[in-house]
Amino acid sequence: MHATQRAYQPGTDFMRVRDLLVETFPSFLELSNWRIERWNYCRYFVAPFFGDPDPAASAACIRYWEETMRIWEDAAGRIIGVVNIEAPAEWHPEYNEVWLQREPGGAALLDEMLAYAEVTFPHPKTGVVTVHANETDAELAAALEKRGFVRDAEPSESDAEYVITEPPQVTLPQGYAIVSMADENNLARRSETFGRSFNHPDPKDWASLASIAEMQRAPDYHPELDLVLTSPEGEGVACCTIWWDKVNRIGILEPVGTHPDYRRRGLGRAVVWEAIRRVAARGARSVWVGSAQAFYLAIGFQWRGYSFKWRKG
Repeated sequence: MHATQRAYQPGTDFMRVRDLLVETFPSFLELSNWRIERWNYCRYFVAPFFGDPDPAASAACIRYWEETMRIWEDAAGRIIGVVNIEAPAEWHPEYNEVWLQREPGGAALLDEMLAYAEVTFPHPKTGVVTVHANETDAELAAALEKRGFVRDAEPSESDAEYVITEPPQVTLPQGYAIVSMADENNLARRSETFGRSFNHPDPKDWASLASIAEMQRAPDYHPELDLVLTSPEGEGVACCTIWWDKVNRIGILEPVGTHPDYRRRGLGRAVVWEAIRRVAARGARSVWVGSAQAFYLAIGFQWRGYSFKWRKG
């Protein structure tokens, strides 16, 4: 297969890569590709968030993510491969880790893609190059072994799926409500709810209002699917965003969280079920989440697979 390597073009390639991820989802468990929620969330929230609270730093993080990405096209100009990270190690010590997105049958590209990753993404402190691969991605595993990568003993990420048979029924304690960002676009409450739900009591660690607003610019973001569960006092106590892949008829959760003071009351389950109910109304057949935590398995999700980190250097 003849393929041409080139730089990522922010103005046109975001949606073209997104479409590649949509097209390859039916082969998801055999490939290491992302789904659309991670692609949207990475560019429009993760990258700007790691630059917070400085807008210039957020812009620099986005720029680094875009400028280090690499695209492979076939002779017809179709994108058939992508090498990208999620965020640079300068912003987070566990980053500079690499993902390869590609079409099925793209094994011939893997050596060239990994060569680019090795040159571009060694960790600035350790020199180690880390690549993520699905446990069933035999072609990528073989290419990694050939280049001297070694797989971690323990998996790094997992996936679970909720198959929708009928929309779940949502009940809330008296005085509690689920409000979407389409109902009330309260960026400050959304930021605080997200921060506290991920165990950050200090407002300095919360996402800036600019980062939340940037997430809302993501092409696959729908404000009516970005939910906050509120207490009788109007405080945000849980949050959940679900992304809608219309082609594959799936919803994908990212992120989900509950304020530590309100856990084990069924509130996290309620906001997730409301998200599922909303995408089910659009025709979703199942909902995915990048986690196999006991919380998800207890409310009906089923584990679907693991990914591992492979390291070299």
